[in-house]
This record gives sequence, C-alpha cells and structure tokens, in this order.
Amino acid sequence: MRLFAAAAAFAALVGSMAPAAAPAQESPSILWTLDRDADAPREPGTVQLDVEYRHPGGGRSMNGRSVPLRELEGLSAAQLASAAGTQVRFRLRRDAGTFACEGWTRQERGSGHCDFAPAAGFAAELARRGIGRPTAAQQFSLALHDVGLAFADELGSQRYARPTVAELVRAAEHGAGLEFLRGMGSLGFRMGTVEALVRVRDHGVTPRYVREMAAVGIRGLGAEELVRLRDHGVSAGFVREMAGLGYGGLDAEVLVRMRDHGVSAAFVREMRELGYAGLAPAQLVRLRDHGVTADFVRRANSRAGARRPVEELVRLRSRGEP
Repeated sequence: MRLFAAAAAFAALVGSMAPAAAPAQESPSILWTLDRDADAPREPGTVQLDVEYRHPGGGRSMNGRSVPLRELEGLSAAQLASAAGTQVRFRLRRDAGTFACEGWTRQERGSGHCDFAPAAGFAAELARRGIGRPTAAQQFSLALHDVGLAFADELGSQRYARPTVAELVRAAEHGAGLEFLRGMGSLGFRMGTVEALVRVRDHGVTPRYVREMAAVGIRGLGAEELVRLRDHGVSAGFVREMAGLGYGGLDAEVLVRMRDHGVSAAFVREMRELGYAGLAPAQLVRLRDHGVTADFVRRANSRAGARRPVEELVRLRSRGEP
C-alpha cells in the first residue's frame, strides 16, 4: 500500500512549520513513503523508501530503493512498528546533501515530507577532481540516488575516463551506482567509460547475472556478449534446463538462436516423448521455424503409421498440412 495521499495531507498540515524553502528553481517538493513489509525479499534491517518529488517548473518524478534503517538517522524500529502511530523526524545524509524528513509512521509504514539541503563543499570537491560543478538540480539528483565522491573516486581507481557531471547524474538515475560499479569491477568488467557502464546496466547485465551465468558454465564472455545474451532472454535458468535435456556446453550464439526461435525446454521434452531425442540444435530451430508442433507431429505420424523424419515433417508443414 502506498501512502502518497496521506503524505500530501501531512505535508499540508506541517507546511507552516517547515523551514523556509530555498528558491523555487532549486527546491523540489519532496514527499516520502516507507514500507518495511516487502513484496519481494529484502535484506534484514532494510526498508523500502519511495520518494515522490514535484519539480518547481512542473512535472513529477518518483524514486524507490531499499535503504538500511540505520541510514535514516532518528528513525527507530520501534517508531516504525508503533501500533498507535507516532510522529517522526529523521535525516538521510548523502555526500551531495541531506534530506531532513518529517512525518508519521504506524505498523511498519510511514509517510511525510522532506526538505533537501545541498552539501556546501560537494561542488568544490567534484571540481577539485576535475569533474566540474553540478547545478542545483544535478546535485539534488546525485544526493537522491546516492552517487557521491566515493563513486567518483572508484571510477578513478578502476581507470575509467574522467566523467562529466552529466555522466555522473546519468549513472545515478540509471542505477549504475557505487555498488554496481564495484560489483562489476570485482568480476573483471571495467568498461572504461561511464557511458559503457550505464549501457551494461540498462540491458540488465548485473553482477548477479554474471555470477549466475558463470555457475551454469557461461564464462569468459565480454560485456557486449553478455548484453546480447540478456537482450535475447538467455537466462541461467534457460541454460540449466537445456543442459538437463542433453544440450550442455552450447556456445552463446547457439543459445541465442535457440531462444530467438522459440526452442524451449517444453518443446524439447515434447519432441523427445514423440521419439525425437538427440536432435541437433539446428534441427530444433528448423522445426520451430516451420511451425512444427507436438500436436502436428502426432497427427502426421498417426497418418503415416510410422515416425516421420524431421525433414519430412518440415516439408509437410511447409505445404500447409494440418
């Protein structure tokens, strides 16, 4: 359950008590909701923090992430779990600035309003590293997505090309932050530029995906080869299923071709049950390309009173045999 309506009401209630706002062009209106009840598994001690911010010039954006409860300074587990509900104040500190938040929590959920204060020395530190000075909007985004000086320094340690501020913001907004950068680097993937790092992240190649693929024997591939596998739906589960059916050790291109042409584990099992075990990947692809299904094979073989060869099945189907 999301509590944006409650957050809006609370923000209106405490508006007169809030600190004086920064100039409109620099201070988006920020609402937060918090939920410890996970729809998906989450690390112990973390909460789901969702932030909705309305830009002064119009428009609305949302951001959600799992955050350790200890990072929300001033908010305790007891307050979050309060059965009757309680007013809360907490701070979320980032290199680029601090979010000072107020609101209400009850039974593992909460909502309220935040003010953002940019860190005074952050722009100077980025400039000292040769990256440049962020605008107010850029600094807000870097704080919101928790991309700061440690990220910039890790890029240097991994010998990435020096980024621009805009590239840092792009990495932040695309989820290619410090944890992702370090995780990929520890696996030997140092893409050299922030643009390449973001591209890999955008295509779903994560440290977890790399490890899962390595566990099923897909190792030694470059980042672009993994992007291709990911783009074509080749998962560790698919590789594992195929290996279990006798198709282990296939190279990446064969896996992509099978996946693209609809050769699934279910199709392979059906063909095996009909007496077509041990077909080559190319034969399976050819059958699928010509619309040969298990039902069609049963009918064709029943009419012939025998098991027809693969090429004959393809010819029959190509001629429009039902």
